[in-house]
Amino acid sequence: MTTDMRSALLIGTGGFGNVHLRELTRLEDEGVLRLAAASDVRVPEQSAKLIADRGLRVYGDYREMLAAETGADFVIVCTPIQLHAPMCRDAMEAGYHVLLEKPPSAMIQDVDAISETARRTGKLCGVNFFAPSRSALERIERTAVSGDIGRVHSIKGLSLLTRTHAYFNRTPWAGKLRANGAVVLDGAFHNPAAHLLYSMLKMAELVSDSDGKGSGADPLRVTAEMYHANPIESDDTTSMRIELRNGTTLCFYVTLCARQAETQRVRLEGTEGAIEWDYNDRVTVWSKGETRTFDCAEGSILERRYRNLMRAVEGSEDRLDVSIESARRFTLAANGAFESAGLIRTVPPAFVVRSTGDDQPGSYIHGIEATLKEAFAAGQLLSEAGAPWAEPSTPYDVSDYRQFPQRFRFPE
Repeated sequence: MTTDMRSALLIGTGGFGNVHLRELTRLEDEGVLRLAAASDVRVPEQSAKLIADRGLRVYGDYREMLAAETGADFVIVCTPIQLHAPMCRDAMEAGYHVLLEKPPSAMIQDVDAISETARRTGKLCGVNFFAPSRSALERIERTAVSGDIGRVHSIKGLSLLTRTHAYFNRTPWAGKLRANGAVVLDGAFHNPAAHLLYSMLKMAELVSDSDGKGSGADPLRVTAEMYHANPIESDDTTSMRIELRNGTTLCFYVTLCARQAETQRVRLEGTEGAIEWDYNDRVTVWSKGETRTFDCAEGSILERRYRNLMRAVEGSEDRLDVSIESARRFTLAANGAFESAGLIRTVPPAFVVRSTGDDQPGSYIHGIEATLKEAFAAGQLLSEAGAPWAEPSTPYDVSDYRQFPQRFRFPE
């Protein structure tokens, strides 16, 4: 390994932090980067053996690590949602660039504080949303801008997922709106389907008529209906409509209460055709009576994020794959959804099948797959599509939104 290799620090080794740990050590063995140290208040068993085998320095206090490991270049923050903003800001204040796990924070004011810290310190902050590969994004942008599918008027996302009873007990903050007084908003679209919602906003950013900064994709109004069939505080089933500055409409649908998961997908609909992207990084184009499919997979997403950040630090790339400014649109839409819904409504028990089995959905909503697919096809919210347990909500203006919450009511 060369002496000028970029060096990383990892905050958080449990859960998805273990995935980062394994990927970082793999890339260290390949001579791509160096993992200098890690920090965690309690290193879980799944990570402890690897850390011991590697002889990796471990700190119980991340601030101690930031002060001691001054030769490192960037920090990966992979901790509970409520810790993202303070840890990210501390890392930048200490002189490091940051790759922050999604979502960047639960509240828009914290994301804005991260952006302010990045500007003031001159440090880069990327966010690890699993957006489409560069090849897929380039294919989508090229096709949309060329006019092959006419004017893009709507972007739709569909996420049919299943989560067992155990999923909602995986951490003390799982499915919670608040944990120990801190806002977390751990629900369907703020965690497992966050990547899909961000991907929709990223595509809108690329194809929008704007100033080159994607401002045409800024959310103006959000209308959301949020429900739970599982005994949790936050949502496990949501339909959402987002109106953008450039007139494009985003329609997003997610449930954690399907019987079986399906490949998540985004569909861009134009006046003369459509483009569809799925989680396998396939892009399909329907235009002029023809159907074309392109395989745009590019390997490890984490490796791409690390390499992109390192190249941006070196100046060989002029942009981050997912900048904090781009990720802000996700948090703006997410906060707007909670404000629009006002509260999380319970799906009546008559429409729900409950299970505690390891291989069964914690809760299954009767016919939810067909219900969401019909709403997706029509671009309707669940109440508009006629779901018997759904209730309409009110659009919420986020054009000058700076503070969460305003209208949303936390349970007592």
